[in-house]
Amino acid sequence: MKTKIVSTLRNCLLSLTLFGVSNAQGELNKEVPSVETPPSSRAPYVSTKVDRAFASYFKNVTNLSWYEIKGKYLIKFKMEGRENKALFTRNGQLVYHITYGTESFLPAEVRRLIKSEYYDQKITRVLNVNQDQRNIWLVHMEDEKEFIIARVEDGELEETKRMEK
Repeated sequence: MKTKIVSTLRNCLLSLTLFGVSNAQGELNKEVPSVETPPSSRAPYVSTKVDRAFASYFKNVTNLSWYEIKGKYLIKFKMEGRENKALFTRNGQLVYHITYGTESFLPAEVRRLIKSEYYDQKITRVLNVNQDQRNIWLVHMEDEKEFIIARVEDGELEETKRMEK
């Protein structure tokens, strides 16, 4: 089960990050109008369960956009100056939460682990994925010849993609 989740998550996130796809599912069915007020000002057809669940997980958010994707709700928003995406089921269960950032967003121990292996690469983008009580860091790097994506979970570093420029 863990392998399937990791594989699925890795494929979705690699597509998302390498090719600039704007959502992790890749299939926006319809967009709920953007909301720039608190989450309780949701679109009429977003369930109260989803609205309450979102509000309980995330505080002080701005630039809310709600999307319906295959019976789930993807919410894009800003929190603490960073882009975020969260996917909820219709009954309010959080499926995943992704936060986007730069090198400064990395915890010191993750940064040290990355830099010990990839000392010549520049860190260009960082994603923090929380799913099923797991905390995964995806780190995008590059040098003059190639792009590299590495994954860190539970202190273990794994290179997931290497592409020539």
